[in-house]
Amino acid sequence: MKPVIGITCRHFVGAGCDEYRLAARYIEAVEKAGGIPLVLPAVNNRALSPASICQGLLFSGGGDPEPGLYGEEEHPRLGSVDRDRDYWEIHLVRRAVRQKIAVFGICRGLQVINVALGGTLYQDLPAQAGIYGHSQDRPAEKVSHRVWLEEGTLLHKIMKRKRIWTNSLHHQAVKEVAPGLVVSARTADGVVEALELPGDSFFLSVQWHPERLAYPGARKLFTAFVKNAAGFVSC
Repeated sequence: MKPVIGITCRHFVGAGCDEYRLAARYIEAVEKAGGIPLVLPAVNNRALSPASICQGLLFSGGGDPEPGLYGEEEHPRLGSVDRDRDYWEIHLVRRAVRQKIAVFGICRGLQVINVALGGTLYQDLPAQAGIYGHSQDRPAEKVSHRVWLEEGTLLHKIMKRKRIWTNSLHHQAVKEVAPGLVVSARTADGVVEALELPGDSFFLSVQWHPERLAYPGARKLFTAFVKNAAGFVSC
């Protein structure tokens, strides 16, 4: 059977709007990789076990995690915050670690995974770290910078390259890496571009948006993730 992949989503409220949304590219990427996508809106039932619903969890992009979750006050450059989504996703990350469910994080997904496991973030790279160039002004389907992969990591085994080109659509980034997580990629300016958790299950997150990129290498990440969720060797 094809594995069910739970995908987190955003909640929009205001001006007569109250709905959950997820970019279609996530759905398409999971389907093309052989999985069955299932959108997971934030719910209040913290006793819910993700393992009873799906074989893999995909943490999608979106707004900024609440700074109080990693012990900081809000910076003036902080973007939109959805506290219900934050608490829901942190619950899912921690349960996934305990239950050894396959995990793949994208952009905000990487950030919330780092926070959930005890790490911190730059709330705004330009303002707090003096680092620019990570929020590209070209279409998301276009690449904008290179990323250097650490040899021997899961990411390196999947991509089979030391350097790759990626898009870049974020203003926040990892500051302190959570205990247990391993940095598997960085940009030339030192920004963390990928994190993984060594172990028996697939647990990888990237700062870029592979679902928006058309070149074959970008699809390798989804293929490895879905295969692992299905119980096959990922790489």
